[in-house]
Amino acid sequence: MGKKKERLLIRYAKVLLKQLELANVRRFGRKHAPRKYSEWAHAILLSFKQLFDKSYRFVIEQLALMTPLLQVLGISEAPHFTTLQKASQRFRGTIIEKVISSFVSSTKSQRVRYGIDSTGFQATRCSYYYTTVIKKQKKHRKRIRRHIKLSTVIDLDHQLPATFKIRRGPASDHKDADNIMLKTKKIKPAKSMDGDKGYDAEKHHKLVVEDLNAEDRIKIKNKDVPIHRTRGRYRKARKRRKLRANYRSLCETYHSYKRVVGSTVRAIKVKAQNQEIRFKILAIATLRKVKIAIHQLFY
Repeated sequence: MGKKKERLLIRYAKVLLKQLELANVRRFGRKHAPRKYSEWAHAILLSFKQLFDKSYRFVIEQLALMTPLLQVLGISEAPHFTTLQKASQRFRGTIIEKVISSFVSSTKSQRVRYGIDSTGFQATRCSYYYTTVIKKQKKHRKRIRRHIKLSTVIDLDHQLPATFKIRRGPASDHKDADNIMLKTKKIKPAKSMDGDKGYDAEKHHKLVVEDLNAEDRIKIKNKDVPIHRTRGRYRKARKRRKLRANYRSLCETYHSYKRVVGSTVRAIKVKAQNQEIRFKILAIATLRKVKIAIHQLFY
């Protein structure tokens, strides 16, 4: 008889526990905090909530039946759903972002092929029929039009998120591009930077070449316009080079993970909505890391 295969959720919990340790996250937030539930256990349970795409009550009811998973987390029983809800409010966004960026830092690549792209999340879970009826009323039209915009820099080789920025949309892609691209210098050096035509601006091309010392692979608008009529030194240099491989499509592959964690949020307040998005990204990164480990083990 061969060794029994370990379940996906058990591997998921072990990978995230290791990543929390590598990111130097404290097991307990305060010196005299109760030792019943650690911050690591709360982080994993909150990422499970986004992975299951269910409410706090429903997730706790599911986890109460998963005894092997609770043993891996080092707890005897599932916490009350309000305990998990309050833990989500205590977590600082910078800590979650630090854990997410540690996934890319722990890879074996010396230089990373990055890609930048943005996607949207619905800030409401109301039905399509309800939204179409509300759109006809001018007073409530603005409420429906608003959505959550997520801009992400992705490690294209491993399909892992490196840095990201959350804001309320609709908004231009140029607002957050420079900041999140510069953050990659603190994680790992860039080999190249891919992007679609929405990021075609002279300042972005200059940042990739001069600040990141990487290959500029951001697509250019208006290909039919001749080079002597194209504005910008770096935009002209980019138009002279023809790219052979299309790595930018891997950004769309990464964002397809929204089918797993869902494209809507349950929270009403802005702070809680941003926290949900962060834990969605954490769940995607952990799930992707588990699949990479399975692939390496198989081959």
